[in-house]
Amino acid sequence: MKEYLDKIKWLLAQNTNKANYNIKISSKEKISLLEQLSNLLNSWIPLINSFKIIMYQTRDKKMKLLYKTMVENLNKWDSLKDIFSKYKNIFNIFDLSIIEMWELTWKLWDSIETIKIKEEKSKELKSKIIGALIYPMVIIALSIGMILVFMIYVIPKITDMYKDAKVNLPQLTQTVIDISNFLQRNVFEIIISFILFIVIFITFKNHKKTKIYFDKAILHLPIFWPLIQKKILSLFTSSLAILLNSWVIINKSLEISSRALDNDYYEKALKKVIKDVSMWKTLSSCMWIDEIQTGKQNFLFPIELASVVKIWEETWKLSYLLKRISWKYTKEIDELVKWMQTAIEPIVIVVVWWIIWTLIMAIMLPFFNMVNVI
Repeated sequence: MKEYLDKIKWLLAQNTNKANYNIKISSKEKISLLEQLSNLLNSWIPLINSFKIIMYQTRDKKMKLLYKTMVENLNKWDSLKDIFSKYKNIFNIFDLSIIEMWELTWKLWDSIETIKIKEEKSKELKSKIIGALIYPMVIIALSIGMILVFMIYVIPKITDMYKDAKVNLPQLTQTVIDISNFLQRNVFEIIISFILFIVIFITFKNHKKTKIYFDKAILHLPIFWPLIQKKILSLFTSSLAILLNSWVIINKSLEISSRALDNDYYEKALKKVIKDVSMWKTLSSCMWIDEIQTGKQNFLFPIELASVVKIWEETWKLSYLLKRISWKYTKEIDELVKWMQTAIEPIVIVVVWWIIWTLIMAIMLPFFNMVNVI
């Protein structure tokens, strides 16, 4: 009986550990963790004591559990890289590679600080893009809601009034009434279809086999594709510069950087680049610098990036040049965000105003006909 109880306890412990390792935290929480850890390590406080201090200071139960599990692993003499690798929802391959390199040099606080800076930049770029889109999206959502309420509840009452008055309806009014009738008859089907569309969209976006098509499609979105591409290239060049500056070989750096982008379409293209580089081809030729110089445009690797790599092959200062071009992309993202906020908001407002004006005219035209008859 005791053996069975021990086995049950062991299984429960294993399930608890798996649950702890599957924990998810926000970018803000991750940056806070890295910042506190970097400061404590830079003060020459031992790693396990640093985690204990952070654990005692935090009030969040989820984060406290995370730190507690890390301390338990450190007590088993696991390396920080091995511990971080268990938390796949928190630390990616870029983080693990940086930790591994700096563990060898006994400057762990540098690696933590490097990961924190990269995480802050990624969060900043994401916030800028969301900030550029959130206001137009809110206006569109509110406008759609208002129009649906108008079509489902207001138009039917006006339709009944016109039936009683036996007025000949203009084509615009009749079209609006037909749309209103369709929405009333199929409101539940439309809601269910919308929910199914969202579910299919999320599944398509996250499924391993179809994600690459989604990642390719977003790079061809009208208006938005330059912003999305520059975000990817900014993160790629920044990550690659950090890895090369940490003395990670070029093949490994390219592989880690591509996987840290979370874009399967770019990752597939970079896999081909890595394969060609391993066959002793120059990196610039793998990024199609020769074709660009003949006037052909390469969508994935713009001419400025390919030219920087070409210059590196002559000067051997790639990490420095990549940092500069990453700053350039970041500035261009700032300019694009400002332009989008300036240009898209008026366009959305004009389109919404035109739809509302059309509905108002559809309602008022029969009144004008009634006045003319009188």
